[in-house]
Amino acid sequence: MTKATIVADLKYKSPKRERRGSGSKGLRNALKYFQFREDHSTKASAERLRDRWQDRGLGAHYREIQTNCVRFKSPHVLAWTWVISPAPDLMALVPEDQRRELVMDVTERVVEAYYEARDYQIPPYSYVLHDRLTTEGEQQLHTHVILPGLAPMIDSWEPLYINQREKHDELFNEVARAEFEQALDQVIGPEWRRHREEPGIKNDIPHDIDSLDAWFPR
Repeated sequence: MTKATIVADLKYKSPKRERRGSGSKGLRNALKYFQFREDHSTKASAERLRDRWQDRGLGAHYREIQTNCVRFKSPHVLAWTWVISPAPDLMALVPEDQRRELVMDVTERVVEAYYEARDYQIPPYSYVLHDRLTTEGEQQLHTHVILPGLAPMIDSWEPLYINQREKHDELFNEVARAEFEQALDQVIGPEWRRHREEPGIKNDIPHDIDSLDAWFPR
């Protein structure tokens, strides 16, 4: 089985409180978690809290982001919540002083490429970069991206839905993989592909996307 180069997880928050974690309260709790923590056991440092959110039109604080998600909600989606998590062993090949910038750049390229592939304009969004350790002690930089339920067209807004029959979820993963691999080619060249062929290289990213809930408690 081919090892995953990146995990891209796509979920949403419903406008109605149908279950734990949904509705306005569920979104607020998630946004506060993203803003103030690195993972379930580690708080973000005071230094990291400065300019925590990368604001691309949706807001720079969880309260502002929540207000705008309500403003741009669709009948079924209050907000889309993405996780973009490159493989730790591949990120370890990137010079340390370039890692954070690379993950942020890939995140923005994934957003732009996915919406363009769906024939939408780029929506307002915000994201935060988390820096945690895996169970094996590897650095795992990843982003949490918040996007509205509505997607912009040239002269209107319409609900964004993920239709499995149309393979919208597969497209999302293909876009994430292509953008990250292109970034690796640009930063470190084709050497990363040979690294993946070396014996004994273990992939710490789960193949089951649902298991990301255990990685990123919400």
